[in-house]
Amino acid sequence: MKVAQLLCFFFFFFLNTHLSTVTLKRIDLTGNLISEIEDGAFSKLTLLEELSLAENQLVKLPALPAKLTSFNANYNKLKTKGVKANAFKKLTKLVNLYLSDNMLEAVPYIPESVRILHLQNNNITEVNVDTFCRSNDTYYLRPSLNEVRLDGNPVVLSKYPDNFTCMKVLPVGKYR
Repeated sequence: MKVAQLLCFFFFFFLNTHLSTVTLKRIDLTGNLISEIEDGAFSKLTLLEELSLAENQLVKLPALPAKLTSFNANYNKLKTKGVKANAFKKLTKLVNLYLSDNMLEAVPYIPESVRILHLQNNNITEVNVDTFCRSNDTYYLRPSLNEVRLDGNPVVLSKYPDNFTCMKVLPVGKYR
């Protein structure tokens, strides 16, 4: 076990065994070769707002604290099956979501609060009609979503013109 992995292990062990409530607001675990995080690892971090797990070896995401405003999991080994369907559903304060340079095959559920979404350089092949907009509500607008990056994915966005009508800006990506 490398030093960085050992430190992360002790960090999570400390959180889960010695603290009843923690007032941490920001954790940056970027570049620590973390390959797995237990589902309850962040459960006591009820005030956590920013979490970076970028540049690790994660294949699945743990349960995330509800008060997150920024989450970064760029440069991991995440596939769609490693991101639970409701992984971000309860994150109603989430503003920045970074999932670039993984192996995602689909766009996960995106909370209404998200303003910046980076999904570039994944394996996304299609965009479902309800991914960003609501297929049953033609008047629905999603004004908060200001930046969507889908470049570097196999998906051809021009095949899905009706899937972006609720957005102020079109996603960055391949259109032909």
